[in-house]
Amino acid sequence: MADVSIAVAKLEENLGTWLAMVKECDSLEKIDVVRRTLLGKSSPLITALGQLKELDASDKRSYGDRINKVKNSLEAAITDVQSEVEELLVQEKLQGETVDITLPFGSGRFGSMHIITQAMRRIKQYYQSRGFSVIDGPEIETSFFNFDALNTPQHHPARQSHDTFYIDGFEDVLLRTQTSCVQVHAMLNDGIPIRMVSMGKTYRRDATDTTHSPMFHQLEGLVVDRTPLSIGHLKSELVKFISYFFGVNDVAVRFRPSFFPFVEPGMEFDCRYSKKDGKVVFSQSGDRWLEIGGAGMVHPNVFKSCGITEEVYGFAYAFGIERIIMLRDGISDIRNLYSTDRRLLRHYGLPS
Repeated sequence: MADVSIAVAKLEENLGTWLAMVKECDSLEKIDVVRRTLLGKSSPLITALGQLKELDASDKRSYGDRINKVKNSLEAAITDVQSEVEELLVQEKLQGETVDITLPFGSGRFGSMHIITQAMRRIKQYYQSRGFSVIDGPEIETSFFNFDALNTPQHHPARQSHDTFYIDGFEDVLLRTQTSCVQVHAMLNDGIPIRMVSMGKTYRRDATDTTHSPMFHQLEGLVVDRTPLSIGHLKSELVKFISYFFGVNDVAVRFRPSFFPFVEPGMEFDCRYSKKDGKVVFSQSGDRWLEIGGAGMVHPNVFKSCGITEEVYGFAYAFGIERIIMLRDGISDIRNLYSTDRRLLRHYGLPS
């Protein structure tokens, strides 16, 4: 017990010296050294605490309280000094990194508009100039808007979780797989006639490769009227847009039968093209055909789902925005469109 008494007395006697040692620390490194010296495993304080096991309960409590007072004083002092040093370091760093906002920009670069944003703005301006409504819609949809209203049967593979991202905890809430659901909102809210396009992100469980991404942008066009519309009107609309987007005077378009639940007849449309310097050039004289997207006459069941009981006519078409950008600019890998490679961003960027 005498050894413990002497050890505790020395702790209390040295406390003032130790506190002064702590206050002299002017760096985090010195604080760390002092902390290990005064509170580390081999420090006198820890040694004294280890000697308490030799005492009875009453003495252990008495000497333990005295040791803890010394320990708490040292810890509080170290914490205070460390806070002061850290605050000084922050202030020094702020002063050293201060930016003079009156200085001119050194590089002269002001950022740029992403290639996908460029394309979507051009498309929006084109359709608005022709009297179309450009309508946005929610990216999180219910099965009704994404599937049911678009005449998609319950057994269709697109409804399965291996194709579609469903929201956990909600059986029929999902990330939209197509912008076609926006046309349902439009017909329910705005009625007939309607001339509209919608653009935005869509989501599908596709493995990422050179031509696929689980998130991509889609363009959807819809025209509905009480005046008869035909496949000829659809073809004319497609030719106008492709001529505009690709900057060509004339385009040859052909249709191939295909199945889409929300159109009847459904078809895929191809354009005649040739390649020049790695880029696709659409023209009447092209030597090959290239698939661009899907289209068709709106299925009567879609009109019924939207509460339209009168006799109306309509056509719709859709294609991936990334795909037509890649075709126009000779980009071979869709992943480049989401790359942070500054060389690509600079090459395709325009001032915002």
